[in-house]
Amino acid sequence: MTILTHLVIDPHALGAIQGEHYFPLVLVSWAVALAAAYTGLDIINLVGTARRASWRWLWLASGASVMGLGVWSMHFTGMHAYRLDFRVTHAPALTGLSMIPAILGSFAVMLVLSRQQVPPHRTSLLAGAGLGLGIGLMHYTGMASMRMPAALHHSLGLFLISLGVAIALGILSVYAYRLCRQESGRQSSRTGALISALCVSLAISGMHYVAMQAAWFVPLPGATAAPPMTHESNWLIYLISGSALLIALLTIVATRVQRRLKASEQHQHMTRTQLLEVISALRDGVVLFDDRARIRLCNMAFEKLLGLENEGTTGRSLWELAYVDDSRALNLRIGQALAEKGEWSGLIEAKHRNGKSFPAWLSVSRVRYADSEERDYVALISDRSAEQLAQQRILYLAYHDFLTELPNRRALQERLDGSENHRESASSLALLVLFDIDRFKFLNDSLGQDVGDEMLRQLAARLRGWASNDLFAARLDGNEFALLTPLSTRDRPTAEREAHDLTERVVASLTADYQLQGHTYPCRINVGMLIFSPHQGGGTAHLFKRAGLAMLEAKRERNGLPRLFCPALERELEERLALERELRLAIDSDEFHLHLQPQVDAVQGVVGAEALIRWQHPRRGQISPGSFIPLAEESGLILPLGNWVLQEGCRLLGEWRQQPELRTLKLSLNVSVRQFQQPDFVNQVLSAIGRHGADPACLTLELTESLLLSDPQGTIEKMTLLRRQGIRFALDDFGTGYSSMAYLKSLPLDTLKIDVAFVRDLSHDTQSTPIAASIIALAKSLEMSVIAEGVETETQRSVLAGLGCSLYQGYLFGRPMPPNEFLAMLGNNASA
Repeated sequence: MTILTHLVIDPHALGAIQGEHYFPLVLVSWAVALAAAYTGLDIINLVGTARRASWRWLWLASGASVMGLGVWSMHFTGMHAYRLDFRVTHAPALTGLSMIPAILGSFAVMLVLSRQQVPPHRTSLLAGAGLGLGIGLMHYTGMASMRMPAALHHSLGLFLISLGVAIALGILSVYAYRLCRQESGRQSSRTGALISALCVSLAISGMHYVAMQAAWFVPLPGATAAPPMTHESNWLIYLISGSALLIALLTIVATRVQRRLKASEQHQHMTRTQLLEVISALRDGVVLFDDRARIRLCNMAFEKLLGLENEGTTGRSLWELAYVDDSRALNLRIGQALAEKGEWSGLIEAKHRNGKSFPAWLSVSRVRYADSEERDYVALISDRSAEQLAQQRILYLAYHDFLTELPNRRALQERLDGSENHRESASSLALLVLFDIDRFKFLNDSLGQDVGDEMLRQLAARLRGWASNDLFAARLDGNEFALLTPLSTRDRPTAEREAHDLTERVVASLTADYQLQGHTYPCRINVGMLIFSPHQGGGTAHLFKRAGLAMLEAKRERNGLPRLFCPALERELEERLALERELRLAIDSDEFHLHLQPQVDAVQGVVGAEALIRWQHPRRGQISPGSFIPLAEESGLILPLGNWVLQEGCRLLGEWRQQPELRTLKLSLNVSVRQFQQPDFVNQVLSAIGRHGADPACLTLELTESLLLSDPQGTIEKMTLLRRQGIRFALDDFGTGYSSMAYLKSLPLDTLKIDVAFVRDLSHDTQSTPIAASIIALAKSLEMSVIAEGVETETQRSVLAGLGCSLYQGYLFGRPMPPNEFLAMLGNNASA
């Protein structure tokens, strides 16, 4: 209240005076404030890391006291740096009480900043404001303790500014420390303390000297001038300031020592008890023993592994523990290794007290102490049962099929390699059987893969029933299985009979009906057999190849009978592979030619021709289409081959179009199913026509009935697009497939071709004539033309004519011939 009653707006009106500051003491006061503030804030790091609450509160109190004392010392020094014209003293009690607000403000700031988490903004603002108010209250309480022959007044404006400076810089100091800690963590708390101490020292000094500028003094009547300040007074002030600095310095040293002690304590905190706790927590057995093999300590894992839980192992000799079958011999080996190398390790068959053995890894090494000559040894033992089981499982999976649990291809290969190296098999024979399930993909697609897997498991179970020490059964991959067994005879014919007999009995058991989720499935398998002599070598790949060829031949024959490998199969395969290689070269080497077979009308006038491809091999000569066309289909070469036929046929039509007498001739080209199903087939045809200038109306594409079954909708779309350009379509070999009348009606066909099989038997087969008549009648009902191919006799032609067929193709009218001979024939016919 005294301060409030002495606030004035214009102190000059009262005749008030002010003093002057002694600059050296001003610098001393600021240094005291900085040191005290840094010391207090540096203690915050110790407060946050103290384990006990009592230590935290002790460090908080110490830091706040040092910081408050420093603030008070700065104020005391600053007051004595202020020189007036009269004598000034201070009331001791009130001067001492002025220290309390500074300590409380410092305590509030340290309490907030010492928390582990970054304080929220509201808490930071309140703490900073509390520090500023504490400094202000301390200052003005100290001013109130002044005793002098003058009345003290305060300028209202500067009074408010001094409080604002204290509060603002107090808040700034809190945020400076908080920002450094938030950016760099607690490791940079010293930097934060220094920056924050600068702000606190500025807050103290700024508030003090702004407040001193707000102080005005009105001398009382009779006031006498003060004597000049003596050196003793200066030394007193320096002594108080130095004491404050010394206290701050000692506190800093104390904090450093405490930090070092705490770090040393953390490094040396691994006491014996804690070490035992760590060892006890290990899952591996640990035992420490001396040079006389007496156990000094061990963990529970060691006792549990060996079944020694209740026997008190400490102090016992390792020689008493029967931890393996022959522990004495093992102890001697370990002792010798320790004497020579200082360590030993290895896999042992450890033994539990109940007699149960288990695999374990044991390692023993010497312990060297830095401060003692005592010699100890430490042994680690770990149970490897799980690892051994896992390794056995991995090895099992490496040599067995996961689905059927039969041995796999790798196991069979190693079995074959072993039989080659066996001396007793040098003159014996063995049987390798490969077989797969016929139409297994259809089973998977129709009933689902889970049913297919069940089928494989059941078949494997039946096959496992035949397995023995001599008969080895395996699943190779997919639905392919194998049998390997030695034969009891060295005579080849007898061995073949024995092989057939065994294989037929196995096949009979495997082809019995299967019950698959309520479905009865009759199984049929394709079987290939190979009789071989193990000592002849050649590798397992060679054996698999030959047995696979026999199985492939069984698939082709489709009679369900086992097929025994013979060298002719291998020669045939080699010939097919050689022919395939030469076929690839022939396409690029221009070895193919088109031959044309005339197509005639009822008066035997040539109306067109069918283009038939021929291969003129430079070494083999003329190769039949029946040899290379199926091979081209299997290998995919039918696509470039078909494209060549299309280009060559359009080239011929382009040339004929330039000659008036030939421009009306039709040319039929055969198109394979695979070629027609190419997405860009329509573009291929139109591009060939445009390239060679052919007339689309003269081009006929011959399709097979199998194309209608594979993709009827896509076939109709492509045919419709080409039909709009004038291209015509013929259905080749009609009557030999399974054409639906609905498909025939929806397809944009122009011609039906009666297959040669029906035409050939017209003269002597009573059934062929009605079939041919039905085809001709069907074509007329669908408004299609009909052409009979393979007409070789006049009798066949006359029968066909009588049935209403007016277009013919066959040897009766001309064999397939090169284009120049075909044109020459047309010229001769025209001359005749």
